[in-house]
Amino acid sequence: MSGFSTDWLTLRAAADARARSADLIARAARHIEATGGACRVVDLGAGTGATLRALTEHLPRPQSWTLVDADPGLLAEAERRSHGLEGVTMETRALDLVAAPVPWDEPPDLVTASALFDIGSAAFIARLAESLAAAQVPLLAMLTYDGRIALSPSHPLDAAMIDAFNAHQRGLKSFGKAAGPDAVPLLEAALRKHGFDVELRDTPWRLERATDGALIDATLDGWAGAAAEILPDRSEAIAQWRAARIGTTERLMIGHTDILALPQR
Repeated sequence: MSGFSTDWLTLRAAADARARSADLIARAARHIEATGGACRVVDLGAGTGATLRALTEHLPRPQSWTLVDADPGLLAEAERRSHGLEGVTMETRALDLVAAPVPWDEPPDLVTASALFDIGSAAFIARLAESLAAAQVPLLAMLTYDGRIALSPSHPLDAAMIDAFNAHQRGLKSFGKAAGPDAVPLLEAALRKHGFDVELRDTPWRLERATDGALIDATLDGWAGAAAEILPDRSEAIAQWRAARIGTTERLMIGHTDILALPQR
């Protein structure tokens, strides 16, 4: 249910790793240690397993991970990339989270997700929060897009392009109508409604051309395509914006928020 290609997930991996909240990861680890759990983790929208590889060194071992995604090809790549991690066992489940919003047999010690909830629907967010509360399972949701974008140098069409991209993010995705930039407040409200102790951290991508040029250009190219769907009557202006942006944008900030929700036992 990640909805992304292997190439895109590989390209963004370094930026994701820099952005994740070390503080919330450490808090999640302390919670598992305090409850004496066996560190059984279910990762939703797992893709190629980047969340597993980012968290294994920080969580108590031994660890047992269940990676859930609708794309069997991505899960096969996750198994290949994550094979042989010491003290870590892993299984994969190819499941559609719309049809199976509770993809575990026994409640795990932690549910994780990265870059998932902004493509999820409000209904999916509400159902998952209810399921987590019923099982008293904590959630560590990382890299949820929150609508903030800044580019340097500036361009006269930036504001229109950002608005068009955010409108596209709220469009129909694999879960139905996506929450897009509204995912963070929707998720926070749903979790608080069910009594979770919720903490948020600002975790933006801060991209620089010298080190992240390929990711910047791929991101801008994707935005141009999304904007063309939202603004079909402005195709020429969008093409001009793309041509002016690709290869020349020096800095790009994309806002994300990490959320840790702990049940109040």
